[in-house]
Amino acid sequence: KQWYQRRVAITAGELGGYLPKLLTDDAIRIIKDQKNKDKPMFMYFSLPNVHSPNQSPKGYISKYCPDGIEGYDRKQLAGNLGGLEESMKNLTDALKETGEWDNTILVFISDNGGAPVGLMSYAGHSNYPLRAGKTTLFEGGVRTPAFIAGPYVRHLAGSEANGMFHVSDWMPTLTSLIKKKTGRTFRLKNEIDGVDNSEMVFNGGTTKRKEMLLQINKGNEVLRMDKYKLIVGNAGEYDGYLNHQGRPEIKIQYDEPMDFLGKVKCSIGLCGGFGDYIIDPTDGAKVRLFDLEVDPSETYNIAGKHPDIVARIRARIDELRVIVRKPQDNSQIPEAHHKKSGGIWKPWRNTQSINIDYNILTKTEL
Repeated sequence: KQWYQRRVAITAGELGGYLPKLLTDDAIRIIKDQKNKDKPMFMYFSLPNVHSPNQSPKGYISKYCPDGIEGYDRKQLAGNLGGLEESMKNLTDALKETGEWDNTILVFISDNGGAPVGLMSYAGHSNYPLRAGKTTLFEGGVRTPAFIAGPYVRHLAGSEANGMFHVSDWMPTLTSLIKKKTGRTFRLKNEIDGVDNSEMVFNGGTTKRKEMLLQINKGNEVLRMDKYKLIVGNAGEYDGYLNHQGRPEIKIQYDEPMDFLGKVKCSIGLCGGFGDYIIDPTDGAKVRLFDLEVDPSETYNIAGKHPDIVARIRARIDELRVIVRKPQDNSQIPEAHHKKSGGIWKPWRNTQSINIDYNILTKTEL
């Protein structure tokens, strides 16, 4: 019921009730209040429209929910998506009114895939044709769409880039364009993991990223190298291709078993009844290997046919484990609990007094 604006608690009801609109109005105010138009501005603008809980104003549902969408959750999501588009239109209109649009780069991204089942399943999400979703290590959880807009990509309007790109690549990619356009840059004290992918994003070229580490040091490991993605351990708490509403059903493929018991199981529909992973004979780990170039839906585990690729990627994971920083301690801090502040989450200590460890590890070799 409350949100924080310039460190002051304000009830949403006092300002109009619908949080995305409040945030959008405040972002527009910041844009229009800029006193020095020649001074560069960076805005990180995050909207909660597609996250649970699914609460769309009735007017948005009637305005933005097209015929054919069935179910309460899907209709709520359609209304919220319409509200998201409305916010983006109002934001870009403000940039155009102030004359800033012609010198703006707008990057639209998401942090993870939708949650078709589980705690947030009532948000009406679907990642079809990708497998599973949020909190899993399948593509439905880790691959998201994105787009970039503005005058610097106008020549690429309507085109698509499908090369590998990690969220850490945005900083070097955008600063590369800034340097090209303004001649201004900065020197990093330490090397970073992000890759300058400006050639792909701004010129329609190919990706410079050759690998992407998605999980390590938490009992499960996932590394993508070129077109191959290896999952070691548990991929998540749920699986499948969910909420596809009238679109073709996708099924996981299994090799026909050679043993008698396996053939009997398949004859009664239990092929892969214990998962599509295989056991790595070297250490007993559960492994899945997918060729994402031909199988982006991760329907067919090819680990059994390519033990050499499995071994090569696992060896690379071992190298990365040595240099990747261990996960932070997420034990509970009593002072930070929302019960200490009237049922809301907020900063619990003065940021000026926090001791931050700025130790940066050496660059992952990419």
